[in-house]
Amino acid sequence: MNVAALVLAAETSSEFSGSKYLCELRGTTLIEAVLAEVRLWPVDDVIVVLGEDADPVLEAVDLTGCTVVVDLEPGGGEAAALRVGIDTLFRLDRHDTAVLIHADQLGSRPDDVARLLDQHRAGGKPAVLPKYRYALGHPVVVGDTIWPRLISVEGTIRFDQVLQAHPDWVDEVWFDRLPPRRITSPDDIADLLGLR
Repeated sequence: MNVAALVLAAETSSEFSGSKYLCELRGTTLIEAVLAEVRLWPVDDVIVVLGEDADPVLEAVDLTGCTVVVDLEPGGGEAAALRVGIDTLFRLDRHDTAVLIHADQLGSRPDDVARLLDQHRAGGKPAVLPKYRYALGHPVVVGDTIWPRLISVEGTIRFDQVLQAHPDWVDEVWFDRLPPRRITSPDDIADLLGLR
């Protein structure tokens, strides 16, 4: 199994004065903190999909060792970023498995990703989702047999909606804790840092 981490960093947020991926977090930026976690995962490569704010992110962040692609579809959100990421996997033609994560989601542990990948190897289903205290979350493992379906998603449909529409594709791994939190507003940063 050759595994790529696919880090989706193409969403914009009007709640931040600039790119939310560049917001400060304990002496680093949000995207750098997420990538530091991803680099500890049991994966072979890291692919980062940037969006409309690609230029400031590329200027501010050292993405050495990552394959970086840019989603040029304005307002395409997660679905467009996923299409660009899956297309990149097809063009690279060296992976058969991807682990999808949002670049605004901290707290994904290497051991958890290893459990998801182990289930993917053993279970035979094309996707594996973590279930945190009865709520599905991320990161998500997807095998190459369903990449053509994911790349054909139109509009702003999220990939988890596609998987939920095909439960026969999905295995779940249960974790006895709350899911890793996504940062969607400055308040989330303040909460994370204990400032509120």
